[in-house]
Amino acid sequence: MEPMPQIVAHGTLDYAELASLGLSPDEVHVFSSNINPYGPPPAVVQAVQAAVKPTTISRYPDRLAMELRRAVARLHQVPEEAVLAGNGTADIMWLIALLFAPDARVAIVSPTFGEYENVASLVDAQVIQPCHPGWERREDGRYTPGATTLDELGEALAEQTPRLIFLCNPNNPTGHHLSPDELERLHSFAPESIWVVDEAYAEFTPTPWSASRWIDQGDWIILRSMTKDFSLAGLRVGYAVGSPHLIQAMQVAQPPWNVNTLAQIAGTTALDNLAWRAETTARLRQETEALRQALQAAGMAPLPTSTNFFLLPVEDATQVRQALVQQRILVRDCTSFGLPNYIRIATQRPEENRLLVEALQALQGDAS
Repeated sequence: MEPMPQIVAHGTLDYAELASLGLSPDEVHVFSSNINPYGPPPAVVQAVQAAVKPTTISRYPDRLAMELRRAVARLHQVPEEAVLAGNGTADIMWLIALLFAPDARVAIVSPTFGEYENVASLVDAQVIQPCHPGWERREDGRYTPGATTLDELGEALAEQTPRLIFLCNPNNPTGHHLSPDELERLHSFAPESIWVVDEAYAEFTPTPWSASRWIDQGDWIILRSMTKDFSLAGLRVGYAVGSPHLIQAMQVAQPPWNVNTLAQIAGTTALDNLAWRAETTARLRQETEALRQALQAAGMAPLPTSTNFFLLPVEDATQVRQALVQQRILVRDCTSFGLPNYIRIATQRPEENRLLVEALQALQGDAS
């Protein structure tokens, strides 16, 4: 009998863990989830509140999410038939795997988000994990900073000829962001593959850009999670922009009514508030750098990043996380990424960032 698949570890709140500690979600400082701490936009809250009425609750949602898809199409300057709305992007990843990955070779540029491997494995794909530039994989499966180049990654993809390639850009958990020129060169090594580019954190970078510009030049599926930049995690809304023939196949296979009415309203309203996103992500970039500098001043060595989270080397990630949980602080233990000597920290508001620095300094003192 085949072993049962395991639930993939994520940085979101573990409600069972909090219950065992006698804590509510409002009592903890969450550095483990890479969500904009200033959201959601006030206009989104107002729109959702206004929509909560008997007719909205009792009526089925628009199964095609047409208004939301029109807003996305305007933003990315693509036709509506190139857009698919989803119940978060995890929902869309499952669709991609079910349609394009069964018994196929799937490349996952690693270390990276664990859900790609999860969905590929559950459809019996042959998973290969070439290393992201700047990282190497050891024989024990752990990753370490290394000398892998962009062309070496490309050559590995060219040799393996995968049907599907998952690439997180900017990458979770490392924070590295490939430029348009770099991704275009990487694509040239495997132009016949379906490229799934997860841009969940693109808008947190100093120079946001999207691979949606290439959807008519090969097989591309670009994922955007509104969970992160607009802080809509509780409503579950995201979208894909892709080559229309791929999006059409996904639309046919997608379960009906999977994006609820309030999520559609929130997503559409959020895309009318791009100035709010630009202002808050700019502020967050400044606070990320201030937090990294504070950790460096305390004798720690956070890795460089292009986005709102970064890796911090520690002796034992699991032990550090457990010690911080006792202080009502949650960080991401990166063991599941193959990085057991790193925690991932998502920048929060300044007052919370100071609490984290103090807590980590205290742990350093206890260890010395």
